[in-house]
Amino acid sequence: MPEKSVVDVAKAAFKPVDWGQTKILVSPTANGSEHVRVGLTEYDPATPHEPHAHPGQEEVIWVLSGRGYTETHGEKIDLYPGAVAFIPAGMEHKTAAVGEKMQAIIIKGPVRDADGVLS
Repeated sequence: MPEKSVVDVAKAAFKPVDWGQTKILVSPTANGSEHVRVGLTEYDPATPHEPHAHPGQEEVIWVLSGRGYTETHGEKIDLYPGAVAFIPAGMEHKTAAVGEKMQAIIIKGPVRDADGVLS
């Protein structure tokens, strides 16, 4: 069973991703989480991520700053500070910042997708 832990978000390092940068705060590899993955992502407006899906894995996008959108089935839904988007498991989506960087907490669960791949 994992032990409880506290992460100092300011001290956690960002890692580059194709659409900006991200910090993994809670995950199986970071601290032994068995059911949830939490990260802090900064989306770069110049590089939206491609449409993708997470089989068997739900996603929550909680916007802290900046503006953007998440798009599913051709429908864009505006994202702004205080907005929380829920993406059902397996739904194809893409998320992007508009005009400036958008910072969001990303929560996914379970930590393994339908194929058993660790996320």
